[in-house]
Amino acid sequence: MSKGQPKPLNQAEYTALAEFRYQIRRYLRFMEEKAREAGQNPQQYQLILALKGLPRGTGPSISALAERMQLNHNTTVELVDRCEKRGLVRRSRSGSDRRQVDLAITVEGDAFLRTLATAGREELRSIGPILAGHIQHLISQDVRVAKRGSGSPARAGGKKKTTS
Repeated sequence: MSKGQPKPLNQAEYTALAEFRYQIRRYLRFMEEKAREAGQNPQQYQLILALKGLPRGTGPSISALAERMQLNHNTTVELVDRCEKRGLVRRSRSGSDRRQVDLAITVEGDAFLRTLATAGREELRSIGPILAGHIQHLISQDVRVAKRGSGSPARAGGKKKTTS
């Protein structure tokens, strides 16, 4: 293996990666089902969550939401249209630039978000430790390799070799 190339995964790492992906997908499916039970499309919940959780200093624009949701701009416009028709969000012109449209969550949208986000948090409390364990297993391999490369001798299990 040439210098700088990452070490291939072993079977335990493939298993951890597959389990991590499985647990994420289970969580996403759980949230999709909760949205449908509430009479909404799962992407509508995702849009409202993205809007509510925008980082400080990020304006509530369609462009910002498109980036956060990793959707095309036109797809995000259509999703905002559907959310607006259902009374979950509203558009308004920006005070500083009339060409800019800002988005806000309505009272109905906030109630919908609160219900689903609470259910999502409870589900994460259940699967979070499983996810964290698999992530730790995957990154701990890289940490040991990185430590070895930085001049500190390390053995399997991350222990330093001692001499007597």
